[in-house]
Amino acid sequence: MIDFVHTSVLLFGSNEATIHLPEGLSKALIAAHSGWRYVILILLILAIYYGNQTAKGKKAYEGGTKKMGMFTMIAADIQLLGGLVLYFFFIASQTNFKVGKLKDQMGISMFRSIAIDHAIGMLVALVLIHIGYAKAKKALNDTEAGKKQFTYMLIALIIILISIPWPFLHHERGWF
Repeated sequence: MIDFVHTSVLLFGSNEATIHLPEGLSKALIAAHSGWRYVILILLILAIYYGNQTAKGKKAYEGGTKKMGMFTMIAADIQLLGGLVLYFFFIASQTNFKVGKLKDQMGISMFRSIAIDHAIGMLVALVLIHIGYAKAKKALNDTEAGKKQFTYMLIALIIILISIPWPFLHHERGWF
């Protein structure tokens, strides 16, 4: 019961201090998260290429195609971990987890872009990467495995490209 009361006080207007990351750590995490996107984009492009080659019958799935799908999935999972830390502290620093402040912040396009659009888009892409790898691994033959990997990874790449807060869309964001 006390936890419920404490949680409702936090959500609806406690005067507790806001949670912040130290500035240096925050900048380092943001730079790492932003830089790691290029690793994922390169791995996704390679996974799509290898999947296409396998779908055409030019490569066996068990070799590089399977490994490229696995490396892409692992890199995306690492990105998720860093993103969750940043997301938690980003929301905490902007709203202190208060519903009223969260509603106010939704009117700011940069906040909404990161808190909603980016987060949901990236989670959907991550799920597609996992589904694509699992379906390709369970496919009955190499051609089918290549098609599965190609299709799911391509859709994930498109969603990621749409969901990244690019500097030319958000001027306060950098390339790294």
